[in-house]
Amino acid sequence: MTQLRVTKRYVQGIIGAAQAQGLVDDVEQALQSIDSVIMENRDFRNLLFHPMISRDRKKNLLHKIIGDNAPAVVKNFIDFVIEKKREHILATVYGEFKAAADDLRGIMRARVTAAHEPTKQQVQKLKTQLEQALHKKVLIEIQVDKQLLGGMQIMIGTYILDGSISGRLGRLSKHLQEEVSNIKSAA
Repeated sequence: MTQLRVTKRYVQGIIGAAQAQGLVDDVEQALQSIDSVIMENRDFRNLLFHPMISRDRKKNLLHKIIGDNAPAVVKNFIDFVIEKKREHILATVYGEFKAAADDLRGIMRARVTAAHEPTKQQVQKLKTQLEQALHKKVLIEIQVDKQLLGGMQIMIGTYILDGSISGRLGRLSKHLQEEVSNIKSAA
């Protein structure tokens, strides 16, 4: 089983428990604390993933990171993950949990890459159109990439809508190459 599939299964378990207890926001915050330390501290990451470090030491370190006020469901989750020797999933649990929590809240996140910084009115219009199409609240993150030449690319989950000029030119080039190949094959 791939690590992503394992992570998704574990996240389904913890989000179910968090939802049942009304603690989705608190669990998300605790998992974000763990994620921040893992991403920002290479020494901690090496220690956490090292097979010779005792499970108890790993649990204690993670419990210190989330603090005493963290929900018991997070502490139990950490203990379970460490006992199953699956601490590598902790590097991706927060992202998966956040996506699942957003889904529970009826929120979708869209990453918009544009050739130029869009105006507030353009962003609002795009947000409204996406919300109507998806029937969910949409949070937009804007990135600027001058290589697009014009237009924009929208990424929502695993879907990409490419309305950029460079994307259109790429599709046109591919189409023309296929046509040339078809003409050569027919000759």
